[in-house]
Amino acid sequence: MPAPAPAPTRSAVFHPLTVAAVDRLCEDAVAITFAVPAALRGAFAFRAGQSLTLRRVVDGREHRRTYSICAPAGAAPRIGVREIPDGMFSSWLVHDVTPGTRIDVQAPSGPWRADPAAGERHLCIAAGSGITPLLSVASTVLTHPSARVSLVYGNRTSRTVMFAEELGDLKNRYGPRLQVVHVLSREPRDAELFSGRLDRDRLHRLLTGIVPAEVFDHVWLCGPFRMVEDAAPCSPASASRPTASTSSCSTSTRPRRGPAGTPGRRPVRRPS
Repeated sequence: MPAPAPAPTRSAVFHPLTVAAVDRLCEDAVAITFAVPAALRGAFAFRAGQSLTLRRVVDGREHRRTYSICAPAGAAPRIGVREIPDGMFSSWLVHDVTPGTRIDVQAPSGPWRADPAAGERHLCIAAGSGITPLLSVASTVLTHPSARVSLVYGNRTSRTVMFAEELGDLKNRYGPRLQVVHVLSREPRDAELFSGRLDRDRLHRLLTGIVPAEVFDHVWLCGPFRMVEDAAPCSPASASRPTASTSSCSTSTRPRRGPAGTPGRRPVRRPS
């Protein structure tokens, strides 16, 4: 007799959710907020840094994409989406989805565990759309009055910065407990250190001079594969503070193998 089929896991079931709001972040990115009915609020409760998988059927074919949640834990689920050139899924979300659109969405998933009750010190390093889960982490942990967050955020130009207003609002709300360092690769800044790609040399200089890595309890990394790999050796989990933790994800699809001492690595694919 064949074994009974396993019961579906929480993340395997899609639920049709209504889009409550679409906010333009910059020229090629939006934030999409979902309305969750009362009966599903337990299923869609999420931890800071988790993701939602969306489903769309085009010409009879099913397509799925995973996007990180950018909202603080306890808020309505909200994702950040940057358009990929000729991206079938991302272009639809950025240009065609409006409030009232119904989208099939899985319950939140992902292993990140940013604890807002701990009141610890967090270093966030992001590039491009990698800011999305880190915004969720920062806005969640800062609700503790003792928590501190330093964010190093790389982009091409000031016009491509996702969540610029949200970051400004967080800075106004939490003042010295939030430090934000912007680095632009294709736009000159007053200081050379803040102009260029977030490569290993620049990260090392930032994390020794501007944002000393050894003072943090947790390091969160999200961005292109190369940036994540370059940042990992600079983190306290790999050098100055072996007891600190490092969690990372990549916005690229290249296979990854995490270096020793960096637990909780989570690849996130964001094609098209």
